[in-house]
Amino acid sequence: MGAFRARLFSTLILWGVVVGVFLSGNFAAVVVLVSLLGALGCVELYRLTQSIPGRDCRIWALLVSLVFLGVLAWAFACGCEVSERLVEGFRLEMGALVLVLLGAFAIRLRHEITGPESVYPVAMAGFAFLYVPVLFASFTIRLTHLPVELVSVQAGLSLVLLLAIATKFTDMGAYLVGSLIGKHKAIPHVSPAKSWEGYIGSMLFTQAGAFAVYYLAGDDFGWLGSWVHVAVLAVLINLAASVGDLAESILKRSLKVKDSGHMLPGIGGVLDLLDSLCFTMPVAYFYIIIFVN
Repeated sequence: MGAFRARLFSTLILWGVVVGVFLSGNFAAVVVLVSLLGALGCVELYRLTQSIPGRDCRIWALLVSLVFLGVLAWAFACGCEVSERLVEGFRLEMGALVLVLLGAFAIRLRHEITGPESVYPVAMAGFAFLYVPVLFASFTIRLTHLPVELVSVQAGLSLVLLLAIATKFTDMGAYLVGSLIGKHKAIPHVSPAKSWEGYIGSMLFTQAGAFAVYYLAGDDFGWLGSWVHVAVLAVLINLAASVGDLAESILKRSLKVKDSGHMLPGIGGVLDLLDSLCFTMPVAYFYIIIFVN
């Protein structure tokens, strides 16, 4: 009961901050919030992986990631000609990835080649950059701009809020339904607590969260054209969020840790908060640019 209360308290505080920032219509505040969460996630991932080889490559990846998040926030908040050219076509993300890999390989020149494990630190550095800075922060900020030309900045903020709430309702549904009636284990070797009953509950919660924001936001979603897109997005979000949650479970179990951190009582660390968003945001982005825009 104590763990549930701590989780509930942290959840209410977080949602109060997130919803307040998004409903304020202040795009700069949203960019700062997303970039700050991304930076905290990067630091947390570095701390999680300190015990495995290749620390020097991951330090380099962390430094590039933090600079990238700062430039990303400036580029979208600034809106000048230079910043627009920088973010066009994912140029900033690709440039930073090249910098991470180039630097990581340069660092490995100091070490003896001992087999495939000599490349693992470079791969881990690339993963560290892609996981939170790109999959979460970059795609989240870019999603705010998808409907802007058709409607308004607030429409973009409402879209991201819908995706975030639907994602977290997936986690909430799986947790609540699984705790109450979960009997059949889904993937016990990865996450012993996950059940098939929880997954069914998560799908219902995802649809409910998505449609709640869709109807409450009203005209902000006129550019979608049909509620069918909301239903499809909710299905995709549910699947992507489930994989994202299990992906972090794989990461934590391979590193033999229970939580990614202790910043959020009852929840764990920042990565425990962002894990599913790292997959739902890119999936939603590509669905919208292919089938809506």
